[in-house]
Parts: sequence; C-alpha cells; structure tokens
Amino acid sequence: MKYLEIFGRNFILIIIAAIAIYSIFLVVSDINLVYDTLSNFDWKFFPLILIIIFCSWLILFVRWEIILRSYKIHLPVKDNLLIYLAGSTFAITPVKSGELIKSVLLKNKFDVKRSVSAPLILTERVYDIIGTIAIALTAIVFLGLDYLPVIFVAIAITFFVVFSIYSKSSFDYFLRLIKKLRFLRRFHASLENSHDILRSSLNKKTVISSCVLTVSYRLLEAVGIYLILLSLGIDVVSYFELASTYSMSVILGAISMSPGGIGVTEGSFAGLLALHGLEFSTALVVAVIVRFFTLWYAVIVGFIALRLSRGLNVNTN
Repeated sequence: MKYLEIFGRNFILIIIAAIAIYSIFLVVSDINLVYDTLSNFDWKFFPLILIIIFCSWLILFVRWEIILRSYKIHLPVKDNLLIYLAGSTFAITPVKSGELIKSVLLKNKFDVKRSVSAPLILTERVYDIIGTIAIALTAIVFLGLDYLPVIFVAIAITFFVVFSIYSKSSFDYFLRLIKKLRFLRRFHASLENSHDILRSSLNKKTVISSCVLTVSYRLLEAVGIYLILLSLGIDVVSYFELASTYSMSVILGAISMSPGGIGVTEGSFAGLLALHGLEFSTALVVAVIVRFFTLWYAVIVGFIALRLSRGLNVNTN
C-alpha cells in the first residue's frame, strides 16, 4: 500500500488550506507584531513544552492499551506505541477520523481484523468528547453562561454518538453517513458488523478509566499551553482558565467539522484570550503558535512513527 494511496490529494489540499488560513491570520495580525511576538519567545521553554505535550500523548496511549485489552488484544508495547502515534499523522482530518489508519496498520502488522479495531478507534473519539466537555464545563465559571449553548451542542452530539452505539438502527444510519465520505468509505466494510464490538467495549470499568485518562490528558496538555504563554511573556489568564478556554475552542473546532478544527479552533481560542484582556491581533499569533505545538507537532511525530512502524510496507488490499 503506497503512501499516496493513504494520503490522497485531499490531505495535501488540507495542508495548503491550513497554510492559507494561517497566512491570513498572520497578515491580519500585522507582520511586525508577528515578528515581535516570536522574538519574545523564551527558547529555554521549548524542550520542556515538547516533552510535556509528548507526555500528554502517552496518557492517551495508556487509554488505547486499556481499550485494546478490554477486547483481549495484547500487542508489543513498542510496536503498539508507534502505531498509536502514527494515527496522529491524520489528526488534521475532521474529528480525527483519519486515525482509522491505525486499523490498517494493526491489520498489516498483527493481523487484527479491521472489523474489530475500527470500532475500538471510534470509542476513542467518544472518550475525547466526554473528557473535553468535562474540562470545558468549567469555562462557564470563567466565561459566563453565554457559552452554555456550545456545551449543550457538544453534549447533544455525545448523546447522539452513544445512542448510535447502543441503537442498531441509529448505528446503521451512522454507517450510511460514513459511506458518503470519500476518505472514510474504505473503512465502511470494517465497521458494518462492528455494532456488538462497540457495545462490549463500552463496559463500566473501561469507560471510567478512559474518561479519567482523557481529562488527565487535557490537564497536562494545558500545562504545556500555559508554558507557551509564559515563554511569550503573556500572563493574562490562570492555568484553569486556560485549560477550560482551550477545551472550549477544541469543541468549537470539532463541531465545525473543519479538518483538524483548523481556523475555527485558532479563531475561537484567540477570541477567548481577547476576552481575558489580550489584544486580539496578538491573541491570533499566540493561537497559531499554540496549535503548532498541539496539532502540527503531533502530525510531524505521527509521520515519523508511520515510517518507523513500517505498517504500510506490507502489501495488503
């Protein structure tokens, strides 16, 4: 299976679109302001930020291990870690749906059926939503009730997903939607008979531990983001305000269904930072820098892991 078959033209178009959006953001912010903001970056924070963000992914990897083991799938830790990180290559797809590439890698390397692994990957997205909403709920304390509708929409989506898992008719409707999306169409057959697997994977023990780990991931990620702001000499928001604010932005990006939430997440995060007293132009620059560490850093690491995993070197259909 060639890399071009996996990435496709849409992947390249997403990157081009992202560059265009960021260019617009930076032009709006004023090139001189961008230069001044980057000049203020304290590089001694750089390695620490990278380490903390990477460690936050390890929390999600532990969650991934728990999900796999709940279905009696045991893999070598090193290979499984590479496969998990490789999924981040497609973090720029809507709601991280491109992480279904892990299903291909698991099939190629360990002959794990896609009909088994694909639904388990989908449960990760359920836990992502639940954990992020839990953190974002605290935003109401800091930002007021104006943002309550956003939380309600996110909760409604969560209930829809969970209901789809437990209701066969709703799940079939969900599959019909997937079949209409070109990138996800190849995974339709893998998901077609996965309803029972999804239901069994959402047992009480797995749900509780996975949700706790998701919240822990968001809190540790927020530490990295807080250090980014400190490295830029910005101290207008407390740690917990920042954690809830960024989670709110992630939810808005996910609801928009834009690839990786690009544009919406950055714009909403900048707007929320502006509410805390940061000039909007500066906030836009900060948002783009934060997303480099939280999104594009993951894409780069994911691509490296994808190459190291050699999961696409096996000739399978």
